[in-house]
Amino acid sequence: MLSRLRPARFVALSLFCVLPLAAQGIAIDQGQVATDFQPLFDGKTLDGWLVQPRPQATGQWVVEDGALKPEGKPGALATARSFGDFELVVEWKTAPDGNSGIYYRVPPSAQSATGVAIEYQLADNARKASQEFPDRRNGAAYGLYPPTEDASKPVGEWNESRILAQGNHVEHWLNGVKVVEFEIGSDDFKQRVAASKFENPAFGLAVRGRIVLQDHGQAVWFRSVKLRQLGQKRVTIPAWDRTPVTQ
Repeated sequence: MLSRLRPARFVALSLFCVLPLAAQGIAIDQGQVATDFQPLFDGKTLDGWLVQPRPQATGQWVVEDGALKPEGKPGALATARSFGDFELVVEWKTAPDGNSGIYYRVPPSAQSATGVAIEYQLADNARKASQEFPDRRNGAAYGLYPPTEDASKPVGEWNESRILAQGNHVEHWLNGVKVVEFEIGSDDFKQRVAASKFENPAFGLAVRGRIVLQDHGQAVWFRSVKLRQLGQKRVTIPAWDRTPVTQ
């Protein structure tokens, strides 16, 4: 459970309201005003962030040389604020065999982002899982869309990831290269979700939520975390039959 929650009036969708809406489709006016890029991390403290503890959590998130880093296995780190349409830019690096991720539009009511929200995968592409599964490579929409190319920097160097989420449209960029692009609710998206391991009927449907940095128990660093809101946009996410696709 997050160490504290924002008041309910800041929640555009919780898991409890998404589930009934998912059966009907969702149409929501966010009423959001466009902004310039604003830092989400001040480079010195954890102000504006909340720890989402894992079971039997150990260690803590620290600031090391101006970067966020999980020490031990403290759990994920989530923004205190929620965002709807946005452009997020993050610099990050991992150790060899590293694995982490950035979740977005995570409902504040969710105890964990896993299986609830879409994840921008951060990984050392030389690791076994990334070699075997393209949709687990750096820049992928984890478990759904593999990157179109490997734009990664060598392990240990800083990468720049960018997530653009506006309405149903999502783009993943890595070091200046667009590596993933999709539409939430499209036929292609529905087929990929139905064939995936994600069973939550509300998976990926929230139109507003937290940014969450994953703690996967391996060394990872995040710095220069900044976001700009993209302004008011009407969002429509159609519902669909979640019957698994048979091959």
